[in-house]
Amino acid sequence: MMRDPSRSPRFIRLLAATERLVIGGLMAAITVLTLIQVIWRYGLNQPLTWSEEVTRYCFVWVTLIGAAALLRLSDGHPELDSLRNRAGPFLRHAIDIFSRLMIIVCSLAISVGGFRMIETQFHQLSPSVGIPMWMMYLSMTVPPLIGIFWVLWRAKHGPVED
Repeated sequence: MMRDPSRSPRFIRLLAATERLVIGGLMAAITVLTLIQVIWRYGLNQPLTWSEEVTRYCFVWVTLIGAAALLRLSDGHPELDSLRNRAGPFLRHAIDIFSRLMIIVCSLAISVGGFRMIETQFHQLSPSVGIPMWMMYLSMTVPPLIGIFWVLWRAKHGPVED
């Protein structure tokens, strides 16, 4: 059930565009920060104390937002589909429902765990940069919820392709 991206509701197109923009910006930041770190460490012989930490945080956000964004595509995540392809229509439908439910359950577990980390570590600061760690733990809360949204959206409307 392929849809024309221009026919998706405005909110859906905006959410998909925001995901792409954030992922692209974070990837650019990772690239620039890594390059700066290499230049300072090996060229100037004065390693930066903060760049590796910021790069790591960007990588965590890219990974989790990217995982959620891939759930909106028809072929975003790899599947083991040998059983599904051999099954009849009823069993195939049951496998699809079970798969969606497992994604939702696991995403909720990650999101709840992230929320608990925010609660318990709210005042913790990162070692080098001093940013509040709740901002990092938010990466375990928000993207899984976005992923759940995409699973439910795809179940009703089909994939949102780029």
